[in-house]
Amino acid sequence: MRSAIIDIGSNAIRAVVYEQDTLGAPEIFNDKFKSDILSLLQLEDLEVKHQTYLSLQYLIHIFKQLSVTQVKCVATAVLRGHPKAEEFRKIIKEKFDITIDVISGDREAYLTAAGLISGINDADGLAADLGGGSLELVEICNKKVGSLKSLPLGTKVMTEKNLCDLEIIISTIKEEFGELNYKNLYLIGGAFRFIGRFYMDFVHYPLKNLHNLEIEKVDFQIYLEKLDRIHKIKPQYEQRKIDYKAILVAKALIEVFAPEKIVISNYGLKEGVRFVALSESEQKKNIVYERVKSLVKLDESICKLEEYSNVIANLLVQPDATTLATLDLAIMLAQFNKNIDKTLRANFVVEFILSSDIPFSHRQRVMLSLALSFTYSSRSDMYINKLAKKMLSKYDYCNSQIIGNFITIARKVDGPEFHTPSFSLELNNKFIEIITNAILPKPVFDKVCEGLKDIALSRKIAYLNYKETSDIEIQDADEEIIA
Repeated sequence: MRSAIIDIGSNAIRAVVYEQDTLGAPEIFNDKFKSDILSLLQLEDLEVKHQTYLSLQYLIHIFKQLSVTQVKCVATAVLRGHPKAEEFRKIIKEKFDITIDVISGDREAYLTAAGLISGINDADGLAADLGGGSLELVEICNKKVGSLKSLPLGTKVMTEKNLCDLEIIISTIKEEFGELNYKNLYLIGGAFRFIGRFYMDFVHYPLKNLHNLEIEKVDFQIYLEKLDRIHKIKPQYEQRKIDYKAILVAKALIEVFAPEKIVISNYGLKEGVRFVALSESEQKKNIVYERVKSLVKLDESICKLEEYSNVIANLLVQPDATTLATLDLAIMLAQFNKNIDKTLRANFVVEFILSSDIPFSHRQRVMLSLALSFTYSSRSDMYINKLAKKMLSKYDYCNSQIIGNFITIARKVDGPEFHTPSFSLELNNKFIEIITNAILPKPVFDKVCEGLKDIALSRKIAYLNYKETSDIEIQDADEEIIA
């Protein structure tokens, strides 16, 4: 059953269609249209030709073509308390049979937080959603929503009320919400996303996916100061369309809440509307796992994911939760091309990971790309290797190589479906042993030995790096293999 969400905001109308009512269901349509609804609402007669109506008419046409069975439509500050809101809602109902739910500021803040939680499973900090009519602030920790507030600091409202002053914005935030410190500040909304996109261009960031972009506070502050100076020096027509008021709000948020990192999120209100409509069991799931399972059509009755992970987990170097999650995801994604003709270029999986809308963290994207590049042979391997050296820590780099070589071994020994591991890998003094009852032909045995040597080398490099930065004596730095 396909469902659609429409978000009517001050600056744009956004819509998305999902394949199913499950967390892992892919988006089959996602678009937005700039629409100055306020200019429409200022007219005496709302029954006129206007871009807002044309946009909604187009969306209804697309929904019908896609056989959408359920449409939810929400509106935020643009209609909240507006004297012509009811008249507009009535016209939309008559024209398109859509019921607009005009949500309160607190409800908007809550749904924004729900959307962020759905897209970043381990979100921890403060979410800030900047729109044309308001600024929503929400505390998030352990997938739960804490204090929340909707402030009259939208980009359009600030101009109307002459609030375009950094000290006034800081004072308003402190008075309305407080000034606690948070580990992460999650920036949501079109104006913030444009700042994030321009930052990626500014620093020549090697990845293209904006969601989950993490920026250290100091780096972001320096960047905002440069944007501020550009705004004051260059004429408006020479600038890219960064909203100066968004720069002021970002600077104020950092000043008040002193986060360690700034994270840009593509997940917000419309994703939150969908998320709260899902069952409780769906809400508890991890969206990255669910999207990957859906992508590769994983049959958990066939693929014994946990059993394969256990084979290699003890050979990873200082693995954290992200490393172990990446191991599981790599095994799943390794099955994506199991039906692809191996005489064809099959490295599309790696390129897909780097650009996919699946909400991986950027660390996971690069780790997965490096790990899976070991499974396939292509010209892009050199690029991925350079990218990984640039973006990953030594541990992540070595662990990605270990995971990639392990997947290559598992595919050689057990085939592409990872049904049940017929072998184990064990450390015996300074040796890595492969234990299997199967008799492997020499070409396969040689490939397995090559993979084990590479695993041993990766572990050695990681431990030597650790030894250089620690006084702890490492016993496993000179491993070899035995089969």
